[in-house]
Amino acid sequence: MATDEWRMCAEWLVRCQILPEDHKANQANANAFDIAQALRDGVLICHLLNQLSPGCVELKDFSPRPQMSQFLCMKNIRTFLQTCKKTFGLQDKDLFQPLDLFDVKNFRKVIETLSKLSKTDIAISKFSGFPPDNYGEHDDEDIYGNLQDLANENELVDQEDIYDIVSPDQDDTDDIYNDIMQLQGHNRRSSERSLGLPAPTCKREHCVKELIDTEKNYVDALEMIVVHFIKKLSNSLSIQDKEIMFLNIEKLHDIHRRMYDDLYETVLSANPKIADIFIRYKSELILYGAYCSNLPIAQERIDKLCESEMYRQKIQECERQANEGKFHLRDLLSVPMQRVLKYHLLLRELIKNTDKAHPERQPLENALEAMQDLSLYVNEVKRDNEALQLIEEIQTSIVDLKMPANTSLRDYGRFQKDGELKVLSHMESKVRNRHIFLFDKVMLMCRARSETYSFKDAIVLGEFKIDDSQPKNDNQSRSSKNWNWPFILFQKCQGTAYTFFAKTEESRQKWLDSIQMALDNTQPAAGQNFIMYTFEKPRECDVCGKLLRGIFFQGYLCQDSKKAVHKECIGKESQIKPPARPPRVGQVTVQKARARKAYTGQPPPNGHRALKFNVNDVIEILDKSNQIFWKGRFRGEEGHFLADCVDLTKTVTRKASYIDVKSSGASNGGFVMFDRQESTASHNGASTPSKALETYPWYVDAMERDIAHANLDGCQDGAFLIRKSINPARNGLLSLSIKYANAVRHIKLNENKGKFYLVENKLFDSVPKLVDYYQNTTLADSFPDVNTTLRYPYKDIASNDNPCAQTTGQRVICYARVQYDYAATSTSQVSLAAGDRIAVTSKNGNDKGWWKGKNLTSGRSGYFPLAYVIEDD
Repeated sequence: MATDEWRMCAEWLVRCQILPEDHKANQANANAFDIAQALRDGVLICHLLNQLSPGCVELKDFSPRPQMSQFLCMKNIRTFLQTCKKTFGLQDKDLFQPLDLFDVKNFRKVIETLSKLSKTDIAISKFSGFPPDNYGEHDDEDIYGNLQDLANENELVDQEDIYDIVSPDQDDTDDIYNDIMQLQGHNRRSSERSLGLPAPTCKREHCVKELIDTEKNYVDALEMIVVHFIKKLSNSLSIQDKEIMFLNIEKLHDIHRRMYDDLYETVLSANPKIADIFIRYKSELILYGAYCSNLPIAQERIDKLCESEMYRQKIQECERQANEGKFHLRDLLSVPMQRVLKYHLLLRELIKNTDKAHPERQPLENALEAMQDLSLYVNEVKRDNEALQLIEEIQTSIVDLKMPANTSLRDYGRFQKDGELKVLSHMESKVRNRHIFLFDKVMLMCRARSETYSFKDAIVLGEFKIDDSQPKNDNQSRSSKNWNWPFILFQKCQGTAYTFFAKTEESRQKWLDSIQMALDNTQPAAGQNFIMYTFEKPRECDVCGKLLRGIFFQGYLCQDSKKAVHKECIGKESQIKPPARPPRVGQVTVQKARARKAYTGQPPPNGHRALKFNVNDVIEILDKSNQIFWKGRFRGEEGHFLADCVDLTKTVTRKASYIDVKSSGASNGGFVMFDRQESTASHNGASTPSKALETYPWYVDAMERDIAHANLDGCQDGAFLIRKSINPARNGLLSLSIKYANAVRHIKLNENKGKFYLVENKLFDSVPKLVDYYQNTTLADSFPDVNTTLRYPYKDIASNDNPCAQTTGQRVICYARVQYDYAATSTSQVSLAAGDRIAVTSKNGNDKGWWKGKNLTSGRSGYFPLAYVIEDD
C-alpha cells in the first residue's frame, strides 16, 4: 500500500461528510495515526455506512457515545464489519479484524477494507472512491508499523465536536410532531370551542393561546390513534402486540382530555391559574416514563408485523382513514414523547413574557420547575433502559458467568468502565491479561476471547481499599512493555490483594477515578447510613421534592428514617432552596472559619472539587446547606470540604467593594484595588469613549464581571480583555480582566487628568499605550501575584486564531447558570452546585436531557442534566 493511501482515505471521509475539512488528519503535518485515532471507537465508520446507505445501521445496534468503553467500541466495530458484508457485499477476506482497528494492530488492513467499501456500487453512486483506478501498486516503506505502539501510548480521545457533525438530526422527530400538530389544527379550524378564546392582544396572550391550541391538537392526535388504530386493529392484533404497540395511549388520551378542559376553563376565568394545572397533573404524567422507554420496542414490533402482507395492508388502511396516509403509525407514536418534552419550553416562553409583578409569575416558575423535573425523569427512564440493555449484553457476553440465585449484573449497580489491565494476584506470581468490567459494587476480571469473555475472578468493591501510592514499575518484562503504571486493591479484613497495571499514566488515573466514583456511589461520605437503592415505583426525593431519576438505583434510602433522597441531597435539610445570587450592591456578609485539622480531599465531597487546606488556614464559607460538606474559598480557589475540619469565626458585614491586594510599585502606600463586586465607584476610573477602542481585539465594551470570568476561565495564563462596567455604581468605567494561575483576576483601569494607569507611578496617554506596555512588561512589577504579561486578546481567542484558543478545547456554544445541585454518578458526568457557571460545549444529547460542558467553578468537564441549569439570554 502506498505511503499516501491513508491520506486518500481521509479525503474520502471528508467527501462523505464524516470528517470535517479542517480535521487533524487532513493537515499538512498529519500522520497515519491521526486518522487511526479518529476511527478507533467505531462511531464514525458506523455513521459512514448510514451516509452511504441510510438506515443500514440502526441506532440501537451501535453506541454513538461509547464513552471510551472498550466493550462498546468493539461492538461498534463488529456492527460495521457485519453491515459491510450484509449490505455492501464485502467478503470475509476483504475485512479487517476488530482489534486491527481498536488496538491499531494492522491499520494497513483497515485502509484496505475502507478502500474496498469505497469502490462498492452503493458507495460509488454517491462519492468517488479511493485510490483512483489508475493508481498503481507501490512498495513503499511500512508507515503503519509503529501505530500499535502509538495506540498503547495514547488513550482514545473524546471527539464530541465530530460526533455533533455526523449524528442524525434530532429535528426529524420535531418536524413530524410539528406537522401533525398543524394537521390537527387545520382539521378543526371550524371548531366552535376553539373560537371561544378571545383574540390575543399581547405576546403573553399569544403564548397562552399557543399552549391551549397545541394541547387541543395533541388531544385530537391521541384520539386519532385510539379511534383509527387501537379500535380498528383490536380484532387483528394479539393482546401482547396491542399492549406493546399502544402502551398507555388510552390512559394518556384520558389524562390530556381532562387537562385540556381544565386549561381551557381556567383561561376563560377571571383569575386564570395555568400553573396550578401543570403542578396538579405532574403525578399523572409520570406515565410518560414507561411510554417513552417502550417506544423503540413498539416501533420495532410495528416494523416486524409489517413484514407480513396482511398486517401491512391493515395498518396502511388505518393510516389512510386517519390522515390520508400522510403519517405512518410508527411516526404517530413518537408524538407523545415530543409533547411531554415541550411543556417546559412552552412555560419558559410564557414566563419570559410575564411581568415579574404579575400574580402568576411565581406560580409559573414553580410549574416550570415541575415540568423540567418531569422531562428529566422521562429522559432518565429512557437512558436507564438503555443502560440495562448494555448490562444485559455484558452479562450475556461472559459465557461462563454464574450469578447467585435470583440475581443478575443489574443488581450490582451501574456500569462504570471496562478495558484491559494486567493483573497480579498476591496469591500468585504470574501477571495475567484480563478484561475488567467495573460496576458500582463489583469488579469482574475476565479473559477475552474472540467475541466473548470467560469469567476468572471478582472483587466486591465495598470490601476493598485502593492503594495508589505505587511508583511506576520500570522493571516489567519485555512482553509487558508499557504496562508499568500500577495500583493495588487490598481487602480490608483479610489478606487478599491484587496489583493492576495500566498501559499509561492517564489510563491508570482514569481507572482510579472510576473506582473511586463507584465506591462513592455505594458508600457516600455524606451519609454512611444511606444505601443505594432501587425503588419499584416512581418516588419523589424527601429533601428537594423532585422525582428520583430513572428506574434502577434511582437514589438512596436512609436505613433509619426510610427517607428517599438523591445523591446530592444526602445530608441536607428538607426543602433546601438553591442559594440566591449574591447582591451586586449594598452589603456583603462574609463568614470565615479556621481549620482545626487538615483536609486532604479524603473522603471525597460527593463528586465535587475538594478544597484542600492545612491546620490554622482561614477559609471563606460560601455554602453550609449540606451538613457534612461545606463549600468555601481559599487562596482564590473554591471547593467543598468536611465541615468537621473547621471552626466558624465571627461573621463580618462590609460594603461590597474591592479587595486590597499588595502592590510593589504603587505610590499610595503599596496597595491597589482588584475589583470584586464592582459596586463602589472610582472617582478617577477610566471612561475612554468605546468608539475609540472597539477596533482593538482586547476591548469588549460593556460586560459584567461574571461574564468576563466565564469567558476567560478556560483559557491559558495571559488571556485578557478590557471591559466597560455596566454596574450602576461604576457605569461606563473600565476594568482589566486577566487569567493567571487558574484564576481570573479583575483590576481597575483608572484615569486622572487624561492619564491612564493601573498603578499611579506608571501613567499612559491612552488605553492602547497602557495595553502595549503590559504586553511587553510583566504585571508582576506592580502586582507580585500576577506574574504574566497581557498575552492573548479575548477577541482573538473567541475566533480561534490564537494559541490560547487551541488549548481551551471545544468552542463554547453558550453559558448557563446552575439552579440545583447535582452529584455525578460516573466519571463522564460533572457535578453541579447551585450558583455555578457552566460553559456549554455540546447540546448533542439534548434529546436525552443532557448537555456537555465545563463547570467554571470546579474546572471539571462532563455531561450534566440540562434541566438543572438556565441558559444565559
